[in-house]
Amino acid sequence: MDRPDREPDTTRRRWLTAGAVMLSLALVATACGDDDDDAAAPVTAATSAAATTTAATAAAATTTAASGTGTTAAGEEPTTTEATEPTPATFPSAAQFADLERLEPPATCPEIPGVSDDTIKVGMIVPQSGLRATSFATSEIGVRARIDKANEEGELGGRTIELVAVDDASDAARNSEVARTLVEGEDVYGIIEISDQSDGSADYLNENQIPVAGWHVGRPHWGQQNNFFALRLPGAAEPEVNHTTRTGEVLTELGATKVATVGGGNQSSASFVGRENKSIEAAGLEVVYTSTEIQPGQTEFTAIVDRIKDSGADGLLTGVDFLQNTALVKQLSDAGVELNAVLFPGGYDPRVLAIEGIEGASFGLEFYPFEATPTPPAFTEFDTWMPEDGTRNQVNYIGWLSAEMFIQGIKEAGVECPTREAFINNLRLIEDYTANGAFDPIDLISTFGAPFPCTYYVRVEEGKFVPLFEGKAKCGEPLVIE
Repeated sequence: MDRPDREPDTTRRRWLTAGAVMLSLALVATACGDDDDDAAAPVTAATSAAATTTAATAAAATTTAASGTGTTAAGEEPTTTEATEPTPATFPSAAQFADLERLEPPATCPEIPGVSDDTIKVGMIVPQSGLRATSFATSEIGVRARIDKANEEGELGGRTIELVAVDDASDAARNSEVARTLVEGEDVYGIIEISDQSDGSADYLNENQIPVAGWHVGRPHWGQQNNFFALRLPGAAEPEVNHTTRTGEVLTELGATKVATVGGGNQSSASFVGRENKSIEAAGLEVVYTSTEIQPGQTEFTAIVDRIKDSGADGLLTGVDFLQNTALVKQLSDAGVELNAVLFPGGYDPRVLAIEGIEGASFGLEFYPFEATPTPPAFTEFDTWMPEDGTRNQVNYIGWLSAEMFIQGIKEAGVECPTREAFINNLRLIEDYTANGAFDPIDLISTFGAPFPCTYYVRVEEGKFVPLFEGKAKCGEPLVIE
């Protein structure tokens, strides 16, 4: 499809160029579509010249993972596998919506913060500096692309969105500060937020009932506070209590019987590994080795490799960054350890396929794999409106989906008079949200505060991402952690 004629956005081009240079400096994990906290820093993946030289090796390598792959047949829509659907009665945070009814537009439209006759001013909070900048910054490309589409196609009547992006530097105190600046200084209507420190401003934004849409990054308030709308599912309101058997069932399907789990030396990573151990054991698998002592930047794993080898593990689940994941897998392979299943917390980006240690790894996604067929309208539009030198990857698309949810909220509120109250109230009432075909239908009330029941998976095979489970979502049963 040809790209629509547009005036060049030189500001965005300058930013994109700078971002591309920054991305060449680091390649770490992208948070998967799960309620994983920040077990691994959700970071954009990128290649380097050295990685490019290994592409032929990666493409020629054979996967060590077991059966269960496949692509959806042409002409066949991906569908969700059966699973127990969460209900408001099961997850108390959703009970606040029991009496929710649609708000109709007022007879006379009041003055709405951030809304003029021709503009809706929207803030964006995203780390643009600091260690986590490479984790999230390029999501702004996807956000701006979706806003471009809405503005140029007149989706919001006579108004266009003006985006004001600010940097929280992945710092909770700064997150609180910039949120107040957006609301009180910039007078924004609402906020698109893609940051691992969103809890820094969560209470303030909730108290003022500011509409927020974006990526939960495992923060529980996305499943607790009514004004927060995750791009698909918010994750568990009580992640230390409510989980699912999904991870264990995925490892089982991939051929694992004995699993090693490895995390970083911080509380979030340790909690993530602890929850996943419960999921693995609930599926009838044995956790034969666990470590939560990997330090940031560590890439030498001789002692861990020896212990995993001695444990007899044939499956591996990690909760550390991407370069550590691939280094560990390569060292295990060099030591003669054969793994049927490897689950990484993220890294779904075509530029990682040249990295040693990626072959055979699987990743969870919050949306249909890009490789699934037929291509849904959501992917076609994303490809059409993305900058020509942009990358079709997980973080950029998360930006697009975050903006998609926010724009949907404005439409639900009523484009003629989109009050904040109607945005928050009416958007929550959607029972079959798909982001224009990006994933299976979601009920925004019954899934609120629930652990992820279903996730899509891909695996690297011969240097390519291949959808697992025929491109369908893999689901698990609810699991209460005691």
